[in-house]
Amino acid sequence: MNRTGMKMWIGLAAIGAILFAAAPSEARIRHRDLNDPDRDYTQRGFQLYFGFGGQGYEISDNEYSFLDETNSDGMFFAGAALGVDRGVSLYFEATGSEHTTELGDMTFGYAHVGIKYAPNTGYRHRWQPYGKASFGGIYLVEDHSHHRLHNDDEDGYFGPSIGLGAGTDYFLSRRTALFGEVGVLYGKFDHMVVDGNDRELLNDAGITSGWVQFGIRFRL
Repeated sequence: MNRTGMKMWIGLAAIGAILFAAAPSEARIRHRDLNDPDRDYTQRGFQLYFGFGGQGYEISDNEYSFLDETNSDGMFFAGAALGVDRGVSLYFEATGSEHTTELGDMTFGYAHVGIKYAPNTGYRHRWQPYGKASFGGIYLVEDHSHHRLHNDDEDGYFGPSIGLGAGTDYFLSRRTALFGEVGVLYGKFDHMVVDGNDRELLNDAGITSGWVQFGIRFRL
């Protein structure tokens, strides 16, 4: 082999050694992905979500015959969340469901703030089970506008509530996920609004609610 050929092979070997040393190892790629939220199926960041499901409730200790005691119907929900860590999100969520009774149309729902925790976040984890806990308010609004025995159009009943839920996310991409969850809520109606006047109920009416919901989540 002449000197020119020898120099060419030495040069190629040197270039190969440099490229090999500069190339990131699989472990380093994995470490980088774990610390880059844009490369991870993460809960971190601002999120919007919505969906449909079923929601039912039962009113206990009810001394008010005008409150519908048990019912269930389809529901719509929407919310926004802020992921403060890889598996921790703070969220606001509101729901609503409507059904018809002899007294008129009834709309039931809640508006809650809460915290969601998903322990299985990380590299290539598309399935991410989670739990959530929340608190806020509940409402039950009766529309009597089509009922001839009522002078007022609407009565509204309101009170505090707490909720617990569990579900799972399935990430279609790093910014889009489908999810399903079940949950329970307990609260009480302690005041009502009639003709724009807020009145305290003499006796609170307890309420227990459960839901199943399915939706889609977008990380912005």
